[in-house]
Amino acid sequence: MTAGGGLDAMLTVAHCTEIGSGGENEDSFIVRPHPNDSSCLLIAVADGQGGQSFGGPAARLACQVCVDLASRTSSERLASPTGWVEIVRAVDRAVAADRTAGLTTLVGLSVHGNQVAGASQGDSAAVILGPGQPMRILTEQQRKDPPVGSGSATATAFSSVMTAPWRLLVMTDGVWKYAGWERVHFSAASPDVTETIDTLRAAARPRFGRFQDDFTLVVVHGP
Repeated sequence: MTAGGGLDAMLTVAHCTEIGSGGENEDSFIVRPHPNDSSCLLIAVADGQGGQSFGGPAARLACQVCVDLASRTSSERLASPTGWVEIVRAVDRAVAADRTAGLTTLVGLSVHGNQVAGASQGDSAAVILGPGQPMRILTEQQRKDPPVGSGSATATAFSSVMTAPWRLLVMTDGVWKYAGWERVHFSAASPDVTETIDTLRAAARPRFGRFQDDFTLVVVHGP
């Protein structure tokens, strides 16, 4: 999907979410321009904890609260990863206080020009790719536990300057775990963002079956 609806015209954005082998897609994501700065793109991706009650509602609530809080924060503050740690911790408290929500992962970040900053908790991931460039897993140092919704999530910050032409992938573990990091890295060779998604969908899904886990991927391509 080409960027539109107030997004920075220099960015191209595509996304995909599909149900896995369970009866409900417990992933969630939101992509939205900052209301006071259309050059600042806000992204939240969450994966409700499987095997527990109300994982899907937790993921949806986490994304909504994350982006709502980021929308009320200046784009200058969002350029600081510590600002995102505060947001993720606030999301953790909000999800923990909601009796209809369980536990979830969360990656929240902003893209402003060639800079990305954010924070995460759990095994969802954010990755920077570029032709001829080494893959950078921004969320590599994050903690899996305690999850968002526990009331004690800590959140790990990250930030980076991206070298053109860059491609940012934000995904749940249903993407990288089943497609594999080598295939994720290879997907940077795809000429457009929809082909990147198609490449990873094909790699993550068995040839004659459903995805083994819910699959959610947001791809942002910069100039």
